Amino acid sequence: MRSAGRSRHRAAGVILTLLFVSVSLLAAPGGPGARAQGPQLVVTSYGGAWEQFMRKEILPEFERQTGGKVELAVGLSKDWTANMYAAGMDKAPYDIVITNEIWAAEHRRKGFYAPFPPDKVPNLKDVHPLAKMKDNTGVLFILLPIGIGYRTDLVKTPPRSWKELWKPEYKGKLGLYTITNTAGGIFLMLTGKIWGGDYKKADLAFDKIKELKPFRQTDFSGNMEALLTQGEIHVGVLDIPAVVRLRKGGVKIGYIIPAEGMYMFEQDVNVTKGSRNKDRAFAFVNFLLSPPIQEKWMRQFWATPTNLKVKVPLDLQVDIPIHGEGIRKILQWDWDWYNDNKENFIRRWTREISG
Repeated sequence: MRSAGRSRHRAAGVILTLLFVSVSLLAAPGGPGARAQGPQLVVTSYGGAWEQFMRKEILPEFERQTGGKVELAVGLSKDWTANMYAAGMDKAPYDIVITNEIWAAEHRRKGFYAPFPPDKVPNLKDVHPLAKMKDNTGVLFILLPIGIGYRTDLVKTPPRSWKELWKPEYKGKLGLYTITNTAGGIFLMLTGKIWGGDYKKADLAFDKIKELKPFRQTDFSGNMEALLTQGEIHVGVLDIPAVVRLRKGGVKIGYIIPAEGMYMFEQDVNVTKGSRNKDRAFAFVNFLLSPPIQEKWMRQFWATPTNLKVKVPLDLQVDIPIHGEGIRKILQWDWDWYNDNKENFIRRWTREISG
């Protein structure tokens, strides 16, 4: 999952959450000089457990089916973005960009992504409509729904909605993401929506978040897990797969699907307009959307598949509560609007919330 958090070394279990906020432990080998051309496909990738899974479970099968090799450009979304902008639209350093929508939306608006031809990506027709980007210039292939995690041994009455986080009993015991993490930006929009009816009511949202102080902030999902595990916070914003992983590791933790809906760490896969391997790149997108591969991601990371042909078995539904048409419970945002205001939001958060 995460997007703008700082890269840090963590134990493997912690690294997994880092993946879904678009941060990574390793530097990108596919820099501006790694031109996306020839038979080798260049695909962006997070490090740690994500990279290991890609190399062991995903790439060998794709290479067997299509021939040729896949190079992983392991690194950070901010670095991939800088490399793309430096190289220019027609000289793409990557064929495939896998990132969060907060980053992909800006790339898309600048014209860096190519639309998927229906005949090249036939599995796209089976994907939930909310996972498809405008003009088929990207698709969310897995989702990590975010709700409220809480310590079952420390919280007598868990919150049932986002609004209940404002109850006095949680003051000083709450953990939130800072604005530099995608989840922090979404929480700002969420606050405007639940208290003012419109997620663009940023002034109201900042005022309401001030009311939650004091609370612990983190820009890294692994830290949120650690704070809950150590009991330094009792309630925190956390993706459901992270809760499942902690629970299976012995932590007394539960999760709530808030009444107002959930948000998500998503993984958006895109083909660059400047790719010299477009046919093979489209084949890779189709491969990621295929039911057998979607099921692999689901079982490895407790991720929500977006291909509606993939059914979550009963024994996994407690760990993957959002699936199928339940994807509609995940709230949607205008990332172009957010990106237009992001720098101002970061400055304001630093001044009014962190200061």
